[in-house]
Amino acid sequence: MKITVTIDQPTEDFQKKLLALLADNTAHIETDTTWTKERASRYYLALPARAQRIVKEAADRHGYVSADDLRDGEDTSLRGHSAALKRILDRGVREGWWPASMEAPIQAQGPGFGKVVGYRMPDHLTGIFRMAINNWSRDWDADVKVCTPAEEAPACLNGHVPECPYADTTEQ
Repeated sequence: MKITVTIDQPTEDFQKKLLALLADNTAHIETDTTWTKERASRYYLALPARAQRIVKEAADRHGYVSADDLRDGEDTSLRGHSAALKRILDRGVREGWWPASMEAPIQAQGPGFGKVVGYRMPDHLTGIFRMAINNWSRDWDADVKVCTPAEEAPACLNGHVPECPYADTTEQ
């Protein structure tokens, strides 16, 4: 038996009670840690523009983007770019967008503490993120599905895209 529960914007009291109930029954609970198109969209849209570029480029380049490809100039730094990637993952847990055990969709690559040489997205996530990002960025290859206005309008009305051309829900 599989039961899936989605609760949008629960009250703090309800959330505490539900989490307590789930904690009492953890042996029988399996957490869904799958990156879906919806989760990937939410993650991408919550990122600042510079971090969005990292995710977009990694997904477009089959999971890896080098730091040199991300730099605007030869001497520019990428300092601070990857902090937003982690912050949004943590924010998603706090906001209830996904569970704490979600796999990070992208990781900085480098020799350790210090200079980043690139960013890697796991191969199994590139397609999901390409589809999710394509809904908000129209400059991808033509082989990626483009959502219809009816599919995009609900996301726009939920505040994901402030100035979306499809936010008007009147019959077209």
